[in-house]
Amino acid sequence: MTPRIQGPKRPLTTKRYYRVGELSVRFDISPQTVYRMIDLGELKAVRLRGCLRVSAEELRRYEKRRQTDF
Repeated sequence: MTPRIQGPKRPLTTKRYYRVGELSVRFDISPQTVYRMIDLGELKAVRLRGCLRVSAEELRRYEKRRQTDF
């Protein structure tokens, strides 16, 4: 058996943009609620090839803001 090499700890995903459906699963809310959050300016989204996407950086900012709200 070959010993496992321990590498640096990093996120499992290297996604740069998330779809509305992915965010609804992540936050356990409906896709319509995610669209509403985008419309209200709570989440900033970009349109890539006609589809709304939220950047990983924006998602981190949003989660950080939510932590300070509680």
